[in-house]
Amino acid sequence: MSILLLGLLLFFGVHIAASIPGVRAAAIARTGENGWRGVVTINAIAGLGLVVLGWKGAPNTPLFAPSALAIQFAPLLITLSLVLFFIGGLNLRGHVKRHLHHPMLIGAALWSLTHLLANGGARETLLFGGFLAFSLYELASNFARGKYATHTPAIRYDLIGVLVGIAVAKAVLVWHQWLFGVPGYLPQ
Repeated sequence: MSILLLGLLLFFGVHIAASIPGVRAAAIARTGENGWRGVVTINAIAGLGLVVLGWKGAPNTPLFAPSALAIQFAPLLITLSLVLFFIGGLNLRGHVKRHLHHPMLIGAALWSLTHLLANGGARETLLFGGFLAFSLYELASNFARGKYATHTPAIRYDLIGVLVGIAVAKAVLVWHQWLFGVPGYLPQ
């Protein structure tokens, strides 16, 4: 469990540091913009690598009963979360991004909440609870800093995000067992 926790701390820590204006400005002054991006990227990848390694070795002690409702609606909620994630992550300047401002973080929060409720083990609670807390923190931080989408939206970007999100969600649901060692919640 300690490798999983270390990976989460590294991943979240570098992202939180990047969202603190004073820390970010000081790091950019020392390393330059590209140097700072490199530091963030390397630490995020290392953190995710440790999360993957730690996940396999972490005991899965049950903490609470999984929610049957979350399991039932998981395919729909995960599809929606991936649509939002890709609209934000690909910076698709459509109506969704214009009105939600931070769809990637909202998608990550929905993804993590769905997984948190649909599972019930200690490692799932640590992983998905951590991502939920991080996503909510980043949302609050962005709004507190006045980071809002102000572009003129184009519907084609929303359509691209929906198509990419649905395609990725379908693939993940079909290959969930192979990718993550746990069956996906496919509708019957």
